[in-house]
Amino acid sequence: MIMHGLKHNIMAEEELFLLPGYQDQLRSTLSNSIYDNLPEPLRDLFTTIDNPYERDILLLGTLTVLSGCMPNVIGFYDRKWVSPNLYTFIEAPAGSGKGVLSWTRLVGMEIHKMLLEETTLAKKQFEELKREKIKQKDADVSALKEPPCKLLFIPANNSASSVVQTLSENDGAGILFSTEADTLANALAQDWGNFSDVLRAAFHHEPVEMQRRQNREHFSVERPRLSVLLTGTRGQVIRLIPDTENGLFSRFMFYSFPAVPTFRNVFDHRGTDPGQTFRKVGQMVKEMYLFLQGQTQALELYLVKEHQDRFIKQFQLLTHVAHKDSGTPILATIHRLGLICFRMSMVFTTMRYYSQTNRDKKSEIKIQPTDLEISGEIAYTLLYHANMLVADMKNGSKYIQQQAKQQRFFDILP
Repeated sequence: MIMHGLKHNIMAEEELFLLPGYQDQLRSTLSNSIYDNLPEPLRDLFTTIDNPYERDILLLGTLTVLSGCMPNVIGFYDRKWVSPNLYTFIEAPAGSGKGVLSWTRLVGMEIHKMLLEETTLAKKQFEELKREKIKQKDADVSALKEPPCKLLFIPANNSASSVVQTLSENDGAGILFSTEADTLANALAQDWGNFSDVLRAAFHHEPVEMQRRQNREHFSVERPRLSVLLTGTRGQVIRLIPDTENGLFSRFMFYSFPAVPTFRNVFDHRGTDPGQTFRKVGQMVKEMYLFLQGQTQALELYLVKEHQDRFIKQFQLLTHVAHKDSGTPILATIHRLGLICFRMSMVFTTMRYYSQTNRDKKSEIKIQPTDLEISGEIAYTLLYHANMLVADMKNGSKYIQQQAKQQRFFDILP
């Protein structure tokens, strides 16, 4: 059953309001059982990482990049078909070690390189054809259209129209990856940005449209499949998402961790460069990407009825308890956390399916109970971090603020 914290502390709905606050059961770090049960290709990425915060942000970052590398993967959730795309924000003070997330980019880098090579070749062929038509004084030369710019990772220092154009040229798919959230916050602050609207719509695969003012170019994406991975400080989070009423807040998986006042041994030669392991997984992810892209029809992931019922019951109970202890500001987060949990399980099961040496091409795959379990455990930890961030929002819950103060007090006790 997903979410062990609820399983052991909430036995029946009638007992709900007689139990201690659910905040006491939330964890700030992911449990070891999650890593023990990861699909084999992912498990190797974290075996040599001792720091629990570092290990957690690498897992969340890897999940986010993977969610943008799975074309033709869908699941049915809340009366619509969804893809596995995730939004993640890793928050920590400057110099706390967020830079390790650059390794997660290596998971999708082989796909990114492949798409860029396709673009380079297409543009070369376009220029040759254009020169030939000019040489022949062909009147059709003006009708030639430049080939689309194919890529996986979308720069965050873009206007909203540029992002929509990039998505349009990449069949609606891409990963917005930035290690400095201010880059995106600056774009959101521009009058011409409308970036926030694009991000909110893309999370639910709703159509997005944009028109450049300069030359009236119009771009539209019918079903965007955008993944987002950002890192930054608490101040950058508040600047990007100033309050919980901003719909962006509930769409993100947040993970916060403190700066540790130690200087690690930077000359330690034990083990191997983790980057090599991430590159190796990146090669496999490229092969998986091509395999999924080559499917004649979308690969549908689904929950069996028993697991559907269990999933609904757990999130119903979680909603009741969270609202009682944290108030209304946390409700949107919980509602979207269900979708995020489902999408994470889609990523895990797709990885597990592809890593099988004797896999057959299928049109439907059952989401594995283990993948639903570990996704639920991750979601429960994400709720802890969302609560802590809500406490710092200007319209945050007074209940969460009080609990956050108590938590900080306990943290400084000897």
